[in-house]
Amino acid sequence: MDEAARICARLLVAGAVRRQELPDLDHPEVRADVELRLSQCGLSLATSAYSDHVGLRLSSEVADATVLDAASNRGLGADACALLTVLWARLALQRRTAEDSRMTPNLQAPLLPEDRREAARLFAPFVRFETLAREFGSQLGGRTRMKSILGQLRRLGFVSYRRLDQIEAGPLLELAIDGEKMVAFIRSRVLSRLLEAPPAGEEPAPPEQVLEDRVMGVLAAAEEPCGIAEIERRSGIPRRRLGKILKVLREDGKIEMIDARGQARYRPATPEEV
Repeated sequence: MDEAARICARLLVAGAVRRQELPDLDHPEVRADVELRLSQCGLSLATSAYSDHVGLRLSSEVADATVLDAASNRGLGADACALLTVLWARLALQRRTAEDSRMTPNLQAPLLPEDRREAARLFAPFVRFETLAREFGSQLGGRTRMKSILGQLRRLGFVSYRRLDQIEAGPLLELAIDGEKMVAFIRSRVLSRLLEAPPAGEEPAPPEQVLEDRVMGVLAAAEEPCGIAEIERRSGIPRRRLGKILKVLREDGKIEMIDARGQARYRPATPEEV
């Protein structure tokens, strides 16, 4: 079997293979032969500057001109494609942004340019299932349905995880989705809706992250643990919404609750407990 046929066979079986495992693909003659053979089957070679994998994608002659064509052709329903869009924005887009800007979020940037470049290249963002369920569970059928969708996306190679508290991008999240079309879609559809002006006389509700930061600021500034009534007074957040925010912060390990004379009080978690 010649090398082009071997590469095609591996890609057809695995769906995506690490670049370093296919060194002959760097030879122009071999690559041209691989692309020719795949085109005869209605497929094209999928590569990306942001991925260390090589994969397959439907050729433009047989694919629909849609953002999630590769995903929908794998039998994913509308809810799975919706979650896939969220995951692409949280994982693939974050990695693209880190590589382009050479800045890794939440990490201290190295001093030397080559170190910053390497840190950005190795940056692997992840998202917790609890975060996804909290933000999108009601729209995507609840926790059980979301776990089922994630399992399907993992089997297809869109995401990778051993534990649901660390969901990372799989090779096909970058290779099987047209990144340029996805960015345009997010800008034209998603952001335009977020930026729509609210009805006259109606203030937009602050996002959860803003309220969580406000609560953390109140607790950090307090000299001693605060009860929920004190947090409500200082933050201005209604009691009903505040209770949910405190629960989320406790689950994320950002705050701790203590029982002081039969009354629950809250304070920032110590570094060892975060």
